[in-house]
Amino acid sequence: MHNLLVSLLLVFLLLCAAPPSRAQTATGRASLFALDTSAYPTISAALDVFDANGNFITDLTPEQVTLLEDGQPISPERLDLLQPGVRFAVALDPGQAFAFRGSDAISRLDKVKTALQAWAAVHPDALGDLISLIPTGGVANTNDSAAAFAEALSAYQPDLLTVTPTLDTLSRALDAVSEAGPQAGMKRVVLYIASPPDAASVPALQNLTQRAVDLDVRVHVWIVTSEDFFFTSGATALKDLAIRTGGQYTLFSGSETLPDLETVLAPLRYTYTLTYASAIRAPGAHSLTVQAAVNGETLASNTLTFDLNVLPPNPILVSPPEQIVRQGPDPRATDFSLFRPDVQAIEAIIEFPDGYLRPLSRTLLYVDGKVVDENSAAPFDQFSWDLSAYTTSGEHILQVEAVDSLGLSNVSLGIKVNVTVVRPERGLLPFLARNSLWVVLAGVGLAGVTLAVTLLFGHKRKGAAERKPKDALSQPAELLPEKQSSLLRWRRSAVTRQSAAYLLRLKEDGQPITAPPIPVATPETTFGSDPIQATRVLDDPSVSPLHARLREEHGHFVLTDEKSAAGTWVNYEMLTAPRILQHGDILHIGRISYRFMLRKPPQSPLPSVQPLKK
Repeated sequence: MHNLLVSLLLVFLLLCAAPPSRAQTATGRASLFALDTSAYPTISAALDVFDANGNFITDLTPEQVTLLEDGQPISPERLDLLQPGVRFAVALDPGQAFAFRGSDAISRLDKVKTALQAWAAVHPDALGDLISLIPTGGVANTNDSAAAFAEALSAYQPDLLTVTPTLDTLSRALDAVSEAGPQAGMKRVVLYIASPPDAASVPALQNLTQRAVDLDVRVHVWIVTSEDFFFTSGATALKDLAIRTGGQYTLFSGSETLPDLETVLAPLRYTYTLTYASAIRAPGAHSLTVQAAVNGETLASNTLTFDLNVLPPNPILVSPPEQIVRQGPDPRATDFSLFRPDVQAIEAIIEFPDGYLRPLSRTLLYVDGKVVDENSAAPFDQFSWDLSAYTTSGEHILQVEAVDSLGLSNVSLGIKVNVTVVRPERGLLPFLARNSLWVVLAGVGLAGVTLAVTLLFGHKRKGAAERKPKDALSQPAELLPEKQSSLLRWRRSAVTRQSAAYLLRLKEDGQPITAPPIPVATPETTFGSDPIQATRVLDDPSVSPLHARLREEHGHFVLTDEKSAAGTWVNYEMLTAPRILQHGDILHIGRISYRFMLRKPPQSPLPSVQPLKK
């Protein structure tokens, strides 16, 4: 009695809801799926739009579609109509009712197989459909072509008097179409061909109905039985399966015409792919919904939620120099415009820690917080640091900023770089050395003027002496010997007065160079090519950064080699230990040679004469 009441109630609801030949919905619907954020900031998704009759709308335009990203409206950049095909499974679950033959002596099963084979014969494989046959008591063929489907259907010859219908056939068909397809947007369709189940199997059928709804599988039903069983509880449950999943049902007693499968599948072979430029600029959870304006109504899709980790670009300086040494073409240069280097190349790499590669709009190089170079076009990772304005040594902080096409920016960590400017030596001797030509000319001019004045006054004195009587009291006093006035003698004596020892630069042949002597500073003088480590900078490839050390110890001058590459030599002998220098020793620091001189050289002992012993 309970089952009878349930059957009657289902029949009443179906009669009131829809005609018995097909299921209809009151309004259309939109479905959003297959969201892809891998090409951010461009995001894509698949979209299906159906009208009130369940037919796919194939003439949708981008102007009819509005995306709501986190509730903010965005227009799609593209809306493309595709035909990915369908995943179609025929669940053939025959029973004794399929064996009935009409006046034409053809069984209901053969008529069903004839309709299916007629569809398969004209079905082109180019449509990309994946077709499966799931028969009760037979071998299942999945994801085959139409030809393979027709061959498997012809080979299926069940014993209709002994075969037992089972809902497991429908369950296996749902499994087959639920597998991921090779193309996004492939619809899932099942054609379930069966006789009405008994009342005891209705709850299990209702569970399968809910499963098909959850999987978004359309189930079309061919109910094969006599007209007397069209409105039983089992037939009603099969009709409910088709209605709830968006499919159609057909009652077939053997005399009716079975529907053309192509009219059922053709509207389901379409889908849209839409792409748009995302406005997301911060990491976190986000949402996307689509609204489609169709036939005067707005169809809202389901809402997709997704996580997006958006981070600004990360610039990194690549091996910046720890020290930059600016120096003139020679130690006497004072014009800083001649100092080199005047430009330093700086390189950086730009990473995208969020994994979304995107264009850069600009990059900037900062030195001590000020922009010194900017790139608004590729290459964005190369910079030029202008050093021409640096005239004093100091420490500077380098940073790089990168700004991407979304307006997101980031600044790198600060890197310290020392800029060392080798300034010319100060004092009287360096000044004279830098201006030696003018000093010599001035000295020659002064000597000429002095000579002229001396000759002039000497001539006048001579004439006056000849005119005056030779009185002893009036005779001029004897002139003192003339003082040395040679400029070179004065310069050298000035050097020797300032230090206890000095060095004379020698040519390759051992002769002194016409350059001022180098005073030996106390307590220590270091020689090398690095202005940071050496107090006396020597510009020669053979000189190491810190080459040698000369220090005063207890009135003696000791020379030590500082593990140089070319070695330090005294009187053509390489130093292996500290050595006390003697007046007149010849030093070689790399390929540069000097003669060591004491301000007060030791006196050579006089020879002594001793009588020859007989």
